[in-house]
Amino acid sequence: MKKGGRILLLGLLLGTAAFAGFYFLGTAPTRVMLREPQPELIWLKKEFKLGDAEFDRIARMHAAYLPQCRERCRRIEAQNRKLQQVLAQANTVTPEIQNLLAERAKTRADCETEMLKHFLAVSRTMPPKQGRRYLAWVHQQTFRRGQAMEAHHHTVDEPHP
Repeated sequence: MKKGGRILLLGLLLGTAAFAGFYFLGTAPTRVMLREPQPELIWLKKEFKLGDAEFDRIARMHAAYLPQCRERCRRIEAQNRKLQQVLAQANTVTPEIQNLLAERAKTRADCETEMLKHFLAVSRTMPPKQGRRYLAWVHQQTFRRGQAMEAHHHTVDEPHP
């Protein structure tokens, strides 16, 4: 029985060591990326095979865009909170609710417009083929997600995309 216990313990230790080794090796590239000055952008450099000059331009554009983006997100969140407060008190759609919805929709549209301008500017700093591929990826990751509700509520007569 002692021999079986030792074999089991040795197997568990070897299995744990193997798991830790594979985990360490498998996550090494990610850990390297996280040590970069702008880890959120390193994937872009690798995925789109950007040179240092291209990447530096995009990183500067990203840094300039972020404060404005954060401010728009802050405004949208404030509008969401205000709308939630008003909705909690209402049992019908009031003019105030309509105005809040319209204001939030305008802020979101402004946000999407600025985001699209940023994406287009970023794509222009890349080689043309990579820029087109980047825009296709951006479209898939951002703007198509907004179409989920429309796709969910399609009518029977309309073909579903």
